[in-house]
Amino acid sequence: MFDIMARRDEQQRGFLGRWWANQSDRHYQIITNTSILSVALLVWGFVFLFVLSGASDPSKENLVALTWIGMVVGGIGTFYVAPEFFYYLGQKQLLDDILLLDSRAEVLRRRKEGEDAAIMLGSKYMRLMRGLLEMHQIPVGKNLSLESITPNRKSEKQSSNTELWLNNTDSLLSRRLPGLDILRNIFYHRLLILILLGSLITLFWNTLFGLATQSGSREYTIDLTERISGSSSYYHPAAHFDPVSIILIVFILILLYSTRPFYDKEE
Repeated sequence: MFDIMARRDEQQRGFLGRWWANQSDRHYQIITNTSILSVALLVWGFVFLFVLSGASDPSKENLVALTWIGMVVGGIGTFYVAPEFFYYLGQKQLLDDILLLDSRAEVLRRRKEGEDAAIMLGSKYMRLMRGLLEMHQIPVGKNLSLESITPNRKSEKQSSNTELWLNNTDSLLSRRLPGLDILRNIFYHRLLILILLGSLITLFWNTLFGLATQSGSREYTIDLTERISGSSSYYHPAAHFDPVSIILIVFILILLYSTRPFYDKEE
């Protein structure tokens, strides 16, 4: 009887409803990626149409319609998906805090909210929560019927903040954004830091001292806003600031800050 009702409910969901139900382990990753894409489309549309004046540039006429479509889609996606992203992110932060608990009594007190958050986030987090319960010799219920993973606890202090930053395989970025487990490989972690630092230095140098050569003197800043907009003249005497360069600098600084070790505050 219950099987028949379950099948009937599943048929009434429709294709998207059934697909979403089958992706329960990837809900957090899907929502995160959709939120990032939506915000990117919205920001690009705003920059292209209102900062770069793309709508009034005849050479960019073929991009205007696509940009408006992308901006509308991005705005709708941001409006509907971003709140879900922050809710999932809050649940992940809550679970991360619980996984760091050392007190058995405190784990017992917060067990229910930890299990609910783990089930929402997917099997990987359910296995971590089960590992925490087993670590404190707490009986595990049927709702966490997966093989456990022992939560990562760092016992050794690095000799300096720089070494801790460069040698960590558990960055804030790899924790906050699902699907970026590759950044837990120390080679890719260091490569990302190198790329971000190089890009940041290049942008700062171009803005403050200039990268372009005019009349035999390398003292001219390349205005990225005018360069992207297709302007024929985009060199200005340094120092010179433009919106695209500022946005890129802020974005790279945020990414660079997110490569710090996840546990540095607790340690």
